[in-house]
Amino acid sequence: MPSNDVTFGLLGALEVRAGGLPLDVRGTVINHLLGALLLHANAWVSHSRLAFLTWGEADVSRNALHCAVARLRRILGEAGGRETGIEHSGAGYRITIAPDRLDAARFAALARRADEADDPETRFEALLHALRTWRGPVLAESSEWLRMDPAVLALERDRLERTYELGDVALGLDRATLALPLVEHLAAHLPFDEPLHARLLTLTAAVGRRAEALRAYGRVRRRLADELGVDPSDMLREAHLALLNPPSNTSAPAVGVAGTPAGPVPAQPSAGHARRRRTSGPRSGRPPRTVPADPRSETPLVGAGVLALSFKDAGRSLPLDQIADAVLGQR
Repeated sequence: MPSNDVTFGLLGALEVRAGGLPLDVRGTVINHLLGALLLHANAWVSHSRLAFLTWGEADVSRNALHCAVARLRRILGEAGGRETGIEHSGAGYRITIAPDRLDAARFAALARRADEADDPETRFEALLHALRTWRGPVLAESSEWLRMDPAVLALERDRLERTYELGDVALGLDRATLALPLVEHLAAHLPFDEPLHARLLTLTAAVGRRAEALRAYGRVRRRLADELGVDPSDMLREAHLALLNPPSNTSAPAVGVAGTPAGPVPAQPSAGHARRRRTSGPRSGRPPRTVPADPRSETPLVGAGVLALSFKDAGRSLPLDQIADAVLGQR
């Protein structure tokens, strides 16, 4: 890359590189200003809107904005960013930047390529490369008011939907190993997105880590109960049942709805909480799952096809991680 090439990244913490090396853009104001302009690259941003995205609710003069823009122009000029400029007009300011110089533009182009693909393999590769451009949440270390901008929320939503697609296509192509790290990374940032975690469970099992997937379901179930006071959605429960009842001819669980042939997990809106019953009792969640009160009865826990387990101690709670290991023959 020539030394005068400057590239920008906002899919994660704000990043500027000159000649492939990180460029230190000093100052909170300058970082917020650059982030706001990049979010609306090649589009005009009004003076008032740009001032809000840079300073928040603080009352600043238009002259302060002009001075900040002049300083940013100087920084980019010294870095050699000849193909990037900041223009001014009565409509406000805009940064002009070539699409290949901005990670968000590269992501959008790859996502369009996936939409236009005629075969699943091409679609999968385009989605994989698109999602690999992300380093974390948009402008991860920036101000709250900037990260709540509609442009940020639209980017984050697009990433989520593309991750759903990647997981579904990967399962159909038996490419779960490549998709799993990207789904895991996003799921760590979205602990309550149940369609995403349903796919995570299925992909984890598809690469041979079914016990880990069962334990992950237990963690999600407890988190939903403790922090939101709700039960898992139908989608999550079906993914869990598929883990417990895999097809008899394979060690991996059925993909999608339990009891159906393997296939993509259907995308569902995470607003399903509104249709769910509330868990009983306090926010600490539901009572622990126990065996029947009659110690003489032995109710089997059936999972993993033909394997049946019985737990004899009346009233003894059964942690899901213990159940996962027992079902899989680990204990």
